[in-house]
Amino acid sequence: MVYLENEYWRNLKPYSQISKEDWENWKWQLANRLTSFEDLKKFFSPDEKLKISFLKTADIYHFGTTPYYFSLIKKFSYEDPIFRQIFPSLEELDSNLQKNSYLDPFREEELSPVKGLTHRYPDRVLFRATNFCSVYCRHCMRKRIFLEEERARTKEEYDLMFEYIRENKSIKEVLISGGDPLTLPNKKLEYIIKNLYEIPHVDIIRIGSRELVSNPYRFFDEDLLEIFDKYDKIWLVTHFNHPNEITNITKKVVKNILSTGTPVLNQTVLMKGINDDKFTIEELMRDLLRVKIKPYYLFYADPVEGTLHFRTDLKKGIEIIEHLRGRVSGLATPIYAVDLENGLGKVPVFPNYIVEEGKDYIIFRNYEGKLIKQYK
Repeated sequence: MVYLENEYWRNLKPYSQISKEDWENWKWQLANRLTSFEDLKKFFSPDEKLKISFLKTADIYHFGTTPYYFSLIKKFSYEDPIFRQIFPSLEELDSNLQKNSYLDPFREEELSPVKGLTHRYPDRVLFRATNFCSVYCRHCMRKRIFLEEERARTKEEYDLMFEYIRENKSIKEVLISGGDPLTLPNKKLEYIIKNLYEIPHVDIIRIGSRELVSNPYRFFDEDLLEIFDKYDKIWLVTHFNHPNEITNITKKVVKNILSTGTPVLNQTVLMKGINDDKFTIEELMRDLLRVKIKPYYLFYADPVEGTLHFRTDLKKGIEIIEHLRGRVSGLATPIYAVDLENGLGKVPVFPNYIVEEGKDYIIFRNYEGKLIKQYK
């Protein structure tokens, strides 16, 4: 976990005169996003290679980051896990590296009975509220939205989505995603949540958001916390990928969220050059628990066009889960999963701990590699 000193942002020259009131205002963070090469040049001098990478790639898959998330970079290089997650790379455009990738591998658009709503599990729907994010992650599973105009959906579009959910009583859970739904104004966000909350057969409203990572000051907003407290079906699922993303600010705002009775879970994407190391993932899982976020999923990287260069070997995740087993508690062990193409759902992938099974016995392998014979 990274400890950020009081008024730490003043160490970055362009922010040296920014007040605490402004910096800790989530709206200021959004209004002052870095979105261009010229913005970045205020902080460091990119070499020619970085310049070419940015200009060629960002012209197709655009760039954006909050001042807060940018301030977590320790080294302006692809070796830095924060930098690598947000700085455009020519790898995104390399046809060899992107072979067998797709803009919409999970058929989210095709499996939409109404615009913006995906229904691929019997009891759950995906409610895509906006295509705007405060930070554009280079590994985004919906990287196709990078190619679109930044906008929230209209009230009319939301109403059609509500109508579909009301008419389908098998739907018990709604995942509000985007883009990032917590970039929406509170009035629009509450309109969505209130309408879903009032549908009797909807038991859970799950919000998928990276604002806890990229703009944690969103959770200093008392009006947002009041919404969370008021509609008690809400669960928050966030997206930390590296220990350097967890700070003392994270701990403070998670406490704010938990005070509303809202559980906080995390899903991590396994990515080459960022977190494909068992000790990095172990540290991340421990740090998540320290701030009271429950590790939920560790995902094998999706086959999304423009992101496939992040994909590791499938066995790398199994190796990491084997490392975690016995070294951290079950609370800190996420489910390693693959999201299958064509909208066929997620499947868990586990190490095999059964070595042999006979008529009246089973031989197990424990986390230390020891073999144990137990009778049925």
